[in-house]
Amino acid sequence: MNVEIAEFTDAHAEAAKDLLVELQTHLSELDGRGVIVLKDNFRDDYFRFVSAETEKQHGKIFIASVRDRAVGIVVCKIFQGGGEEEITTSCPKVGFVSDLSVTAGERGKGIGKLLLTRAERYFQESGCEYTQLEVFAPNTGAAEFYQRAGYEPCCIYLSKSLRDKPKI
Repeated sequence: MNVEIAEFTDAHAEAAKDLLVELQTHLSELDGRGVIVLKDNFRDDYFRFVSAETEKQHGKIFIASVRDRAVGIVVCKIFQGGGEEEITTSCPKVGFVSDLSVTAGERGKGIGKLLLTRAERYFQESGCEYTQLEVFAPNTGAAEFYQRAGYEPCCIYLSKSLRDKPKI
């Protein structure tokens, strides 16, 4: 299988939207809390948000294609200096993978690894010392994928429902 990884162009916009919807749909299906939902106009609104944040954070989006059909996406952002990091860390530039998705029919074929490798190369070329990402806890397949790629747990975010709880 010949996979091409290319930097996002406007020609990829509709496919990118579809890939982001597929990712969010998958996460919402895993969410037993019912918190993750696809609201009206999610497809366009989230793509606009991701595009703006990527530009703001000096990032890039890469698309994986097989036979000219987009099958994967990785959204890369660079967090550099400013804010709390200036006070609390020794790492001034961190590469952040905010979204990585491979369409269901193409998973398990190495496309995610190619996208992650391309993101890491972009971060290295940009002077980042570390790469980080977040994985939704119920998405165990993704967590295992990232751990096989050398990622280690760094932070644990916990959640607690306050619905139907006695008021204090």
